[in-house]
Amino acid sequence: MTATTSLSPKQAQLVFRAVLDALARPGEVLSLPAISMEIGPSISMEIAAPGVPAALLPVLALADLDTPVHVDDCADIVRTQTSAPIVDRPAARLAALLKPLDGLAGFSVGSAAAPEDAALISLAVDGFGRGRPLRLAGPGVPGRRELRVAGLPDDFVAQRRDLISFPAGFDLLLVGPGGELVGLPRSTRVEEGA
Repeated sequence: MTATTSLSPKQAQLVFRAVLDALARPGEVLSLPAISMEIGPSISMEIAAPGVPAALLPVLALADLDTPVHVDDCADIVRTQTSAPIVDRPAARLAALLKPLDGLAGFSVGSAAAPEDAALISLAVDGFGRGRPLRLAGPGVPGRRELRVAGLPDDFVAQRRDLISFPAGFDLLLVGPGGELVGLPRSTRVEEGA
């Protein structure tokens, strides 16, 4: 099933605001706005419904004709909604990883001179409040913050640490199936929790 209309400007602004809030408050569980989309001539559905995963919403809201996008699924929806070019990981500025995570490597991390060249990755997870314990610290985190995330690979912390060298490194959005949203900007230190 392919979506036939795009997000309205107001819907895109609401999602953009949620993404900014999540990245400004690392580790805090927020929510993407409830967005209805027309999927066919007389069918509309919530974005987090089967067929349009919640983790795809940031890409649908932020991508445009000039934004290279990588998705591991739902490329037809992204192409139809945004007209953005679908590219391999190294060329992507926006990405949505919707299938079980097979690694974060390969995305642009920018450089110290051009950190803006890094990717923003929206990663589908199974949920929050259970699963792998993480400890967060850094800008935007009052002291330390504990977070539990279900659906991360065993080596998530090591993968992320090896790929980020602030100010270079990608920004990460963890998105639960119901639209729960957690931001992990590159400036946030993430360690294994107890």
